[in-house]
Amino acid sequence: MICRVCKRELDSPVCSFCGEDNSDYMKNHIEQNDASVEKSMTETTPQTRARVRKYKIDYKKLAGLVLALALIVAAIVLVVRWFSSSGDDAPARHNELFSSDMLAVYANGEWGYIAATEPSGFAIEPQFRTVTEFCDDIAFVCIGGKYAIINKDGGLLTEPRYDSVGSVSDNGLIAIEENGKWGYIHADASYAITPKFSTAAPFSSTGVAAVSINGAYGYISDDGEYTIAPQYDMALEFTADGLAAIKTDDKWGYIDKEGSAVIEPHFEEAYSFDGGLATVKLHGDYGIINTKGEIVIEPQFDSYFSFGSADTALVNIGSRYGYIGKDGAYTITPRFTDLGSFGQEALTYAARGDGKYGFVDASGSFVIEPQFEAALGFAHGLAPVKSEGLWGYIDPEGSFVIEPKFTSASAFYDEGYAIATDALGKTIIINTKGNNILKAEINLSAVMSK
Repeated sequence: MICRVCKRELDSPVCSFCGEDNSDYMKNHIEQNDASVEKSMTETTPQTRARVRKYKIDYKKLAGLVLALALIVAAIVLVVRWFSSSGDDAPARHNELFSSDMLAVYANGEWGYIAATEPSGFAIEPQFRTVTEFCDDIAFVCIGGKYAIINKDGGLLTEPRYDSVGSVSDNGLIAIEENGKWGYIHADASYAITPKFSTAAPFSSTGVAAVSINGAYGYISDDGEYTIAPQYDMALEFTADGLAAIKTDDKWGYIDKEGSAVIEPHFEEAYSFDGGLATVKLHGDYGIINTKGEIVIEPQFDSYFSFGSADTALVNIGSRYGYIGKDGAYTITPRFTDLGSFGQEALTYAARGDGKYGFVDASGSFVIEPQFEAALGFAHGLAPVKSEGLWGYIDPEGSFVIEPKFTSASAFYDEGYAIATDALGKTIIINTKGNNILKAEINLSAVMSK
């Protein structure tokens, strides 16, 4: 799901970048697409994968949504906090299934946890309406409509008191909502900043956080004092480049930490800088600018894209996908109807106009000829592919290592596990040999995977 305002990928209804509450939007989207949840797990689109995922969590009124959201497994990259991500071709691959060695799972209508140390059974029995992932040995769980903090033993560290919860910031503070106002607490639940804001984003590494009051956005330091008074229609985080994207009078531009306009607002959309480059939308198309506001890659693409720490980015023109370098030259001309991310792998999946999937190298040449109904990326030397309606896993030569027997399947995570659905419709966790690692009596309905 993408935020309807800033176009960032969502982990929860409230966007961590702009604070927009997408609850109704997400609910409507899920209701319309409930029949295709399995396809969303296994046949992600380039548009989804190209989005930048961030990390605010708001579980208010989420009981009816969280199961469907948890089933949507995308091959997305994450920046470290509650949900973390990196660029498509980042130096190191970070795609963990377990967060702080714990995995949230859904069984018998409630959420619990499985531990990485003993992944075959429950570490904390399913008993909660909704939960967050663990971070720094704590997690939030919903009890009676309010959120409490628990430890890895399942013990309550606080009584249920929070309406909504956010993420752990770089400075260790956690955004929480009480009585309709947002503030920040320490990990021991003591207040760092008393709730008083309409929205509250995590603190970035620059030491400030975007907050809003009565629809106006500004920035605060960790003592709760304003560094830039609320005055913008929308505001994203400051990055290491020293700039933040802001929206005013329906146009996006960039300011410095003093609140001075460095790039005057004139874009239809603007996104955070990363490594001196930022994605913007102008005249209906997406392109790239530098910190001076100069266009580096002319706006010409139909969807948001970003380089991150990679040297190339996945782009599309119409229904055709390819890769472009930072110099604006194509490394793979847009000619595929679907195209995956390479990461640290030599191959990624690609689809031709006939809908058949194969695997291409960095030049866009097929190494494994198109022959599959669907496919996902390689990890641990294996890639999930769909053949005759079932999913299995192949090696880089195109030979099946795990024969097709699953009705859905994810790519393998760093720990060497993947999420699959067996012939009986049960959610299972498999190893690289295709074996279910869960005890026979464990019947999962969903896994909170990234």
